[in-house]
Amino acid sequence: MPPSNRVSTGRVAVVIRQALRRHRAALGGRPIVLAVSGGPDSLGLLLAAAAVRGRPELVAAHFSPGLRPSADPRAARLVKRVAASLGIALEHGSAHAGPSEEAARDARYGFLAEVAAAHGASAVVTAHTQDDQAETLLLRLTRGAGLRGAGAMRELSERAAGGARLTLLRPLLGVSRAEMASVCEEAGIEPVHDGSNRRLRYARNRVRSRVMRELAHINPNAAGALARFADSAQADDALLRTMAAEAIQGHETREDGRVAWRRRALSELPEPLLARVLASAWEHVAGAGAALSAAKLGAAARLIRRPGGGELALGRGARLVVEQETCALGAASTERIPLVAGPLAVPGVTHAGPWIATVSAGEPRELDPAAVTGKGWRAALDADQAGAGLRLRARARGDRFQPLGMDQPVRLQDVLVNAKVPRGERDDLPLVVSDRGIAWVPGVRVAQWAVVTAATRRVVEVSLERGAQARD
Repeated sequence: MPPSNRVSTGRVAVVIRQALRRHRAALGGRPIVLAVSGGPDSLGLLLAAAAVRGRPELVAAHFSPGLRPSADPRAARLVKRVAASLGIALEHGSAHAGPSEEAARDARYGFLAEVAAAHGASAVVTAHTQDDQAETLLLRLTRGAGLRGAGAMRELSERAAGGARLTLLRPLLGVSRAEMASVCEEAGIEPVHDGSNRRLRYARNRVRSRVMRELAHINPNAAGALARFADSAQADDALLRTMAAEAIQGHETREDGRVAWRRRALSELPEPLLARVLASAWEHVAGAGAALSAAKLGAAARLIRRPGGGELALGRGARLVVEQETCALGAASTERIPLVAGPLAVPGVTHAGPWIATVSAGEPRELDPAAVTGKGWRAALDADQAGAGLRLRARARGDRFQPLGMDQPVRLQDVLVNAKVPRGERDDLPLVVSDRGIAWVPGVRVAQWAVVTAATRRVVEVSLERGAQARD
């Protein structure tokens, strides 16, 4: 068919050009990789992209997963012939991924990431169509997706592939499968059809061949209507994400692999905003594109709002830790160095696991008020009242402590909770004890009976550091 009559090709080329313009800041004018399987959608993508005026450099990439022994060689030959006729470079890869569709998909994206890296490409362009978008939406709704899931596929997104981050551009989410078939027809090309698309054991095929056909009886443009709903869901979700980020601003801190908040700021958020704050934090910890299930988000919200605190395992070795005043989401520590209990050298320096204790002894002198109370990481103790046998140890079940200002001992657990010592740090907190009991809870208080007074004749000063960095 003469080029002037390639109406569908021209329409699809305009759609691709518009998508490239929308995302030119992210793409930066660098080459783009076209994922071409040999089917009608991806061949149509290749043909239409070649017709885009002012396009960046194109690289076609074809991958044979080994799932179709008879069709794979034909598809590879066809893609090679079409790419050559268009003057577009082609990269070919293959693997025997086994019978699993998921394994084949992972292998394919791993190959595409390698091609993109080799050519300095900004993105991989896939041929997902409006029909694919409608099917994805229905599948996600069937599995209980919320508003974000109802957004289905995004035009520009990222995913992990082969240990790298891969940028994906899907410019055809508003183009029908029938239009892409017309592009191939206009070029006189017969695509290779994947026979596995007719197998009803795959959920997507069942939606495609049965559900979508029934919906078309109700609305001939059901796929377009569903795709437009996905677009609306994306826009609404984006607005809620913006509102969530604004609501938590100033109450959130982020570092590598961890996000922390003031608990009150989280607990006061409406449910839709809280869910998006947590979802954003999870992407920061687990990687772009990672998502928490609705069940996990609901459990996290309940933990944050209920009295007390606790922990929630989120998967991938990460957890949400809720304290009295703070919440943190991040990787569970796997490098905990336990406190080594033992006597303190008086005077001298003692190494006890991750802690370094420095002790001096002498006559009373003018002391830092914080050292007298023990609220920091240095404390002054009445040596005679503290008695002999100063040592370090972790807390133990049944510990009682008489903090400065109290007449009677109370449960150490209550002291730590009231002092807002994070739950995850309580077992590692070093206690300075003597034969008389707990003389100092670092960062909290010295014992009432060990405080330095005007009657004190000898003073023992203890300072604690974690590793080489002072804690105060």
